[in-house]
Amino acid sequence: MWLLWGLLFLCGAARADVGLMLNESLRVGASRWTGAGHASVYLSNICAKSPIELRPCEPGEDGVVLTNYRDFGEDKLYEWNAIPLSIYLYGVEDESERSFYATPTVRWIMQERYREKYLNGICRGACATNPAALWRDSVAATYLRDIYMFRVKTTPEQDHALLERLQRGGNVGHYNGFTNNCADFVREVVNEYFPGAAKADHVNDFWMTSPKAIAKSFTHYALKHPELEFRVVRYSQIPGEYDPSRDNRKGSEQLYRSNRWRVPLAILLPEELLAFTGSYLATGRFNPELELRNHPSEEIIALQTKLQLASSRGDRPAVKECKQKIRAARSEALGTDEEWAGYAHTVRQYKEEVVRSGYVSDAQSFKAIPHNILAQKWITLDERGGLWLTPRSGNAPRVGLSARTMSASRQETTTAYLLALSRVDAELHRKPKNRETLEFFRKDWALMEHLRGQQLQEIAGTRRSEQGGGAAQ
Repeated sequence: MWLLWGLLFLCGAARADVGLMLNESLRVGASRWTGAGHASVYLSNICAKSPIELRPCEPGEDGVVLTNYRDFGEDKLYEWNAIPLSIYLYGVEDESERSFYATPTVRWIMQERYREKYLNGICRGACATNPAALWRDSVAATYLRDIYMFRVKTTPEQDHALLERLQRGGNVGHYNGFTNNCADFVREVVNEYFPGAAKADHVNDFWMTSPKAIAKSFTHYALKHPELEFRVVRYSQIPGEYDPSRDNRKGSEQLYRSNRWRVPLAILLPEELLAFTGSYLATGRFNPELELRNHPSEEIIALQTKLQLASSRGDRPAVKECKQKIRAARSEALGTDEEWAGYAHTVRQYKEEVVRSGYVSDAQSFKAIPHNILAQKWITLDERGGLWLTPRSGNAPRVGLSARTMSASRQETTTAYLLALSRVDAELHRKPKNRETLEFFRKDWALMEHLRGQQLQEIAGTRRSEQGGGAAQ
């Protein structure tokens, strides 16, 4: 036990966080009716010894996501599974191996790799073959939906206390959709760190706990404690073949916004609908995207604290300076309208180049590039989990589908460039709420520009070779 404490203390010398994860709603299962989505919790200083056991993180590890379902479909009924963060988000241990295009086939490959590597001891028989087993929902979650993380600082002592409690609990499932669901589980974990920080909204959720309610209450708690260095991160859904996810909703909000509930209630129970609407508008509203815009970094929280102090002192020059720094920090984190417009303008130029070069017939057919490329290739994995597209016939070289492997596609630079360009184009066509945040988009943009440079060099080399051959003749 003292060794456990020592490891946590040493790891805690670096930044340690807990993050309440709000997974947007899908168009399947109960979410189709409730709009509630799912809740998980991220622990930066605690890692997975196995999917059902925890340990202190070692230096360089990214922590773990704890998620709770009624039944993971594994050999025993567990309360939670622990999944490394990058696997939970992208299906691979290293973010550089994330896929640039999401398809059911790619996700299935990621799930099977995870099962073979991590679940051998607890997932046999039907668990291994059932495509609806809920352990699969914990692999590459961003293929299906946007995820907001509401993140604050923790201490080694807090991490130690949580780790002890979870180890004592025995990890035995006792899920109940009304009284002990995924949001209740996350609420208990968060409140182990900060008692009373995450709360249910019984009025607007009809005496149940919803993911959006605990996100709202936790946000309000964190903003009252600036020392926690609160910030919000959004992991956007990867472009591809899945339907876009939908906003999380509370119970009264779903009745107010969803036609499948609002219209029948307006006809049969108009007074009750009016009461639900009033309750939501008065006490239930919460916008995760607005919280992201207001709190995209710890720097902004620190500046807002300084702004409040300067305002209380009546120090106008300091107030003005703080406001300028906040605007600059927000622009750096989220980008300005002009910056995003500049990206869009450049992509239009690149698409025109692609059309002139004959790679696609017109700009309208550009969206079909990833689908057409994947339809002609086998999807394979290398030993690091990187994705490759291998021709189904002939001896043409393979091309990467993940960030690292695309950079390594030196013999297929045109195909890799088209895939990367289609990715940033898809992001720029999304609403600001749904596209990648600037931090992630810049990584995609840098890779796309790198591949474009390689492609232009290849074209120039081919032309020089042809001109040299013509002169020799």
